[in-house]
Amino acid sequence: MKNLKAIKSTVVVLLFSFVGIAAADSKNYGEWKRIDVAPGVYQTTDGNGVAREIAPSCSGGPVCAPDASGPNCRLGDKQFSFYYKPGKEKKLLVFFDGGGSCWDSNTCVTGQLTPLSAYVPELKDALSTQGLFDQNNPKNPYRDWSMVAIPYCTGDIHLGSNDQNYTDFTGAVTGTPFGTVTLHHRGFDNFLYVREWLMQRLGTDDGDKNRNRKRAREKDDDDDGVKRLLVTGSSAGAYGAVFSYPHLKQAFPKAEGYLMADAGNGVVSDALLQQALREPDARWGAAQNLVHAIPGMDGIFDLPPDRFAQGFYTALAGYYPQDRFSQYSTLFDVIQALFYNISLNQNDIAAWGNLTPQVYGAWSQQMVNNAFVTAANPNYRFYIAPGCNHTVLRFNDDFYNTQSGQTPSFLSWFKALTKDGEDGDYPANWSNSFCAGCAIPPTQQEVGACLQRSFSN
Repeated sequence: MKNLKAIKSTVVVLLFSFVGIAAADSKNYGEWKRIDVAPGVYQTTDGNGVAREIAPSCSGGPVCAPDASGPNCRLGDKQFSFYYKPGKEKKLLVFFDGGGSCWDSNTCVTGQLTPLSAYVPELKDALSTQGLFDQNNPKNPYRDWSMVAIPYCTGDIHLGSNDQNYTDFTGAVTGTPFGTVTLHHRGFDNFLYVREWLMQRLGTDDGDKNRNRKRAREKDDDDDGVKRLLVTGSSAGAYGAVFSYPHLKQAFPKAEGYLMADAGNGVVSDALLQQALREPDARWGAAQNLVHAIPGMDGIFDLPPDRFAQGFYTALAGYYPQDRFSQYSTLFDVIQALFYNISLNQNDIAAWGNLTPQVYGAWSQQMVNNAFVTAANPNYRFYIAPGCNHTVLRFNDDFYNTQSGQTPSFLSWFKALTKDGEDGDYPANWSNSFCAGCAIPPTQQEVGACLQRSFSN
């Protein structure tokens, strides 16, 4: 059975035609290309070595904009696309984008009171051009790496392989109160498509001897595939990066692996875990996407909320002791705290935006606790910065500048993640870093500025 065989043969022809075109342009490091994935069912193999069918798609969930007459809603476009930028072929960076999450009828559809969106149901028009994506800044340590950016539009933090029905309580979407809306939680299917595409382009013949991969380009005699693999993501994409990491390691077994999760620190409610991830509810259908060979992974969704994130990192760090794992967050990340508040009050929409000091403090305390407990793993590091900004990779401000004078700077810490130290040790700048004198909560004005920053990009 051929890899990535679409129901329609024309899809395969188009896919490999694009591969050939992109390969010919492999020395143009600064040019991103958008790859549109034709709707359909595809066949591939996941990190467990299991052959499976995937259906890449955006959620098709409601897109609502209130106007003078009330909510104006439509069902979103289901087209999935991703971006690729050729660079140094032995260095590959995989980025997962963010955009909220949903797991019940209130968060996924309209809610009982108003069409308040809790996630992004359609693709953004373009990538960010700041931070990690600023290809013209010589300070960017990864600008010459080959990069793939996986957009987000599925509401499942890139974990899902399931279609789920939700209730349109108000009728704002379907036109009928209590009508049904079907969402395609296919974030992991989207990732598996991109993974297969990357293996066809950058993989090696001996990466999986049981598969007969067609090569998408000619390789030099001394070229044995990806040597350095950096997996990262922001917000919802931080979870996608962690979850997909072992599948990428299996795809590129000779690569030294690095992971940096940006502003996805695993402070979640038990209700979210129960409804989105745990059987028998499991609305995202993520259990089938765990890599079962890793000790502790199969029971990861059954852990209590305060051990969920720790469990993931501990399992990965133990299974890949030569790889490096890391997390970033500001101490008072307003978007992460808001989504924690939504998960605590999912049936009380009026309370979603009421981020009380108690909830804010509880989120911050649990985030810090997660980081310090996980730091018991010798190949894990955290970076906790001051303020309430959400994500660092997509913005020039905190990516290139350390306003507080924190040592090391974020940029030097992030650069050191993939650098070799002396005598086999880790680089000195790749160390746990907690902002000094940053424990005073942000003012209302500062929170407003942090929110405006997030929604502007």
